[in-house]
Amino acid sequence: MPGIIKVPDGCHCFTSETTSTSLRSSDAEYAWNAGKNQGLVLKCQKFTVAVAAAVVVVIVALITVTISLAVLSTKPYLPCLPIESAACPDSWIGYRRKCFYVSKEERNWSLSLNTCSSLNASLAVFDTQKELDFWVEIFSPLHYWFGLSREISQVWKWFDGTEFKNQFAVRGEGFCAYVDGKGASSTICSMEKRFLCSRPESCSKPR
Repeated sequence: MPGIIKVPDGCHCFTSETTSTSLRSSDAEYAWNAGKNQGLVLKCQKFTVAVAAAVVVVIVALITVTISLAVLSTKPYLPCLPIESAACPDSWIGYRRKCFYVSKEERNWSLSLNTCSSLNASLAVFDTQKELDFWVEIFSPLHYWFGLSREISQVWKWFDGTEFKNQFAVRGEGFCAYVDGKGASSTICSMEKRFLCSRPESCSKPR
């Protein structure tokens, strides 16, 4: 029908042309038609506003999702979160975010290092005096190899070649280090002793 704008749900927005042609001669009928047309116009206006608001909400939501996905895709890898208890294999000991394996068998220093490697670990690394003291108290009076060694006239180094920072004293004139009931000591590397392996604990039990 000319002069009628169709919108969803049967809403018809009347133009001025339609309004003028729909008028009747009587004043009562004219007033009734005018009120009806005004009501339809208001209804259409409310419907249009509602549709516009819904479109804005959808656009904002899509923008938010797009930004979130972009941030997640570029977020750098985060280190393990602090954990309350060690996430270590059975029979290993968790301490200060590390897992330690205490051997029952004896090996020389090199074979001890190889055995730890086969367990996806290394001969133990002690970062502080406090960490060393923890094992001194446990091991007394037994001896356990850990990850320090040196060459003739060279400084102490960890198993991976990192230079030892003298966090604690190492007694003796040997070339391979072990921990006993007194602290860190050294002797010839061919001697057989028990050994202590270590590796970082996993992130499987976040706080």
